[in-house]
Amino acid sequence: MKQYCVACHNDRMKTAGLSLEGITADSIAQRADVFEKAVRKLRGRVMPPPGARQPDGAAVDGLVAWLETSLDRAAGQAHISDRVVLHRLNRKEYGNAVRDLLGVEFDATEALPADDVAAGFDNIADALQVSPSFIEQYVIAARAAAVKAVGRPDARPGGWTFRAGSGNQLTHVPGLPLGTRGGILARVDLPSDGDYIVDIADMATHIWGNGMEFENPLVVLLDNKVVYETVIGGEEDMRLYDQVQNGALDRVNERLKNIRFFATAGPHRIGVTFRRRTFAESDDIQQMFAPGGGQDRLYRVNSFQVRGPFDPKGLSLTPSRERIFTCYPGTDATADEQARCARTIIASLAKRAYRRPVTAEDVTELFAYYQDGVTPGGFEAGVRSAVTGVLASPFFLYRSERVPAGLRAGQTYPITDLELASKLSFFLWNTIPDDELLQAAIDGTLSDRGTLERQVRRMLADGRATTLAGNFVHQWLDMKRLEEIVPDSAVFPYASGRSDPRDDFRTELTLFADSIFKEDRSVVDLLRANHTFINERLALHYGIPDVKGGRFRRVELARSERWGLLGKGAVLMAAAYPNRTSPVLRGAFVLKHIVGVPPANPPADVPTLDEKDIGTTKALTVREMIAKHRASPTCAACHAVMDPLGLALENFDATGMWRDRDRYAGAAIDASGVLPDGTPINGPDDLRAALLRRPGQFVQTFTEGLLTYASGRKLEAYDMPTVRRIVRGAAASDYKFSSLVLAVVGSEQFRMRRVPQAAATN
Repeated sequence: MKQYCVACHNDRMKTAGLSLEGITADSIAQRADVFEKAVRKLRGRVMPPPGARQPDGAAVDGLVAWLETSLDRAAGQAHISDRVVLHRLNRKEYGNAVRDLLGVEFDATEALPADDVAAGFDNIADALQVSPSFIEQYVIAARAAAVKAVGRPDARPGGWTFRAGSGNQLTHVPGLPLGTRGGILARVDLPSDGDYIVDIADMATHIWGNGMEFENPLVVLLDNKVVYETVIGGEEDMRLYDQVQNGALDRVNERLKNIRFFATAGPHRIGVTFRRRTFAESDDIQQMFAPGGGQDRLYRVNSFQVRGPFDPKGLSLTPSRERIFTCYPGTDATADEQARCARTIIASLAKRAYRRPVTAEDVTELFAYYQDGVTPGGFEAGVRSAVTGVLASPFFLYRSERVPAGLRAGQTYPITDLELASKLSFFLWNTIPDDELLQAAIDGTLSDRGTLERQVRRMLADGRATTLAGNFVHQWLDMKRLEEIVPDSAVFPYASGRSDPRDDFRTELTLFADSIFKEDRSVVDLLRANHTFINERLALHYGIPDVKGGRFRRVELARSERWGLLGKGAVLMAAAYPNRTSPVLRGAFVLKHIVGVPPANPPADVPTLDEKDIGTTKALTVREMIAKHRASPTCAACHAVMDPLGLALENFDATGMWRDRDRYAGAAIDASGVLPDGTPINGPDDLRAALLRRPGQFVQTFTEGLLTYASGRKLEAYDMPTVRRIVRGAAASDYKFSSLVLAVVGSEQFRMRRVPQAAATN
């Protein structure tokens, strides 16, 4: 440290506000926050900075080992939280909990305000604040969910609009019958039995002059059964259009609106699609030369609307009603008989919603909601009001961990089995515990080591654990940025409009990560696995032949540049700009999410590349632009670390498509660079190989994210000894995913609490 560090970190210079003069072995523990940062930078080989005199790798490893051992030995109990926090359900958890409690899909993103994010995650307890207006929105959401689940026999007509996603609708849409092309498959919960109307009239305004001479057989389906069909285009429509254009438009409009059908209450799939034409009639070959545009002469369904019910006829048995009405009084039942049944329903729902056995006080409180509804509306209205009360209750909306009586301040204790069940379920499933998990907690056996491990493995094998890939991984990798990156259509016409690949990228990333988790592979395979999941659109984007249709399927990747996370379109696009690549953003991504050393924020007055290059007459490559950018000494230190990492991925354009030449400068892509430790690299394969030389570094970064997500709080310096212990323990199994999850669940951060001073009792 005296030889390589004090030259910058001394009392005079205090680089980064840090002086190491007079440092001794005994002072390590007193400055854990400082030395945890030092360990992180040394592990990531970003200190000493590039250009400074460098120790050899063995010396760095020795210093890291000594610092970590000193920090681990000095660790106390600060990592065992003494904060009594009410952990509110976020929108994702709320929607999932309603689904699993009531058996009805409920889009909480439309009903509730966005959740605040901390440490990259939206489930951090400290960030999930509440205001009076927020509570009001939760009450409104509870009422809407209750109406959707119970239904209304006298429901008033409403409307739902469904829009097509990305894609050109040339291929089959999964879920619609084979032999169809394009269209939209919508899932909707209908409020009562009755007549409903489908309106597709919006399509008529887009079809004229675009292949009207061709017949396009259109079908409307309810749960894959045809309820209406017609033919748009062809000789008759063409002849009418030649005679009177407005009359032709009116004729098509009449066929596309007010399509009436009967449906029962509950969940249904409504599809609008086209029968696929024969290959003799098809223009697919022509379309290949104009992907994403051109006169393909094929009609599309951009959107459709469902309205109803008209003439409601009561309520059929739906999955949600079957789950709610565990009993049902007869038509001649007395008020007392109805009340007894209502109490049974309330007790059953509340037990699952509150994640614990209910008390007589719980039932009495909720029964008051039933009484408010039963007087004006009858038994079902009373139950609907009680369901609203359950969903608006703090016992449903919050997870709390109570301090046991009789403990002194500072004393540690394990959370209860019931609290453990909830914490485990929201970690692995993003929802409430199922009956088996809840019963193990009620029996008091969940905290037993063997029982806990069996439950964790059972939950990881369950389909609901896909949320770890679709929710945890996307937040850990900051995929929210994809929402902000709309590809510039002037620069990337093949990735804009209907050809926008972002939804497909998200699906690919989820399926890829889920395959690693479900197969219980090493998490290092997130970097090195040679497979992915793609459909035809992504296959074309990646230059992979022989993949047809919209269905995602697993493929083995022949070209190694696509292996692992660094070859995934979601990662490459999220770390770019809408109109060009950014080696800086991609380098920062690798530093933060792979190496685990987030770069420092740039100075506020640093100009952008475009601002620096005003007046440039020669088209520059991105490499040449950032070379000018890093000429300033204030920029060089950080850029020397980030730029080689990002430039190694420069063959991928801003949309993740491979290219060999820069589109503006015309020069061949130069993906070479030198890492801070002196390792030369050239392209994504070399970068991946360099990162894999120390796999524990990536595993530690992954584990930090997993422990943050699981515990619902930001990690501090005092949590790092636990992170290191988890990583070292998982090394024996080659860092299998289940080993890391089990270690996180068994950690004191997850299972232990400390009595705060104010909560101590006699």
